[in-house]
Amino acid sequence: MDAQSAPGGANDREVGDMSVPLEQMLEELRKAEQARDLMSELERRLSAGNTDLENLLRQLEQLEQSLPESDPIRLLIEEAVGAARTRDSIKAGSDVSRSRSAIEGEISSLRGAIQGAQARPDL
Repeated sequence: MDAQSAPGGANDREVGDMSVPLEQMLEELRKAEQARDLMSELERRLSAGNTDLENLLRQLEQLEQSLPESDPIRLLIEEAVGAARTRDSIKAGSDVSRSRSAIEGEISSLRGAIQGAQARPDL
């Protein structure tokens, strides 16, 4: 992950208060990217009519459990997994696609927040 090795990393540790939120944002970004990748694969399998989804669903559920209950990424994962388990593949694929798209928006927001946090100590 480029953000972790960015030159601002050492400055963030010196600032103190910035280090914890930045590290949390970096971890949340990593998990959001992982969720997006898993959902992309789930979406591909659903659109191909593949019914061998259990391993992907388990991975998404494990990722979901690692997030706080109110985390938007967790809620989107819950929605996608629930749809994949209970709906036909076409409707589930549409729901998973919507959740993946929303996660991509979260990723974009996190990247912007991380860039802003890294830029602050250098001002």
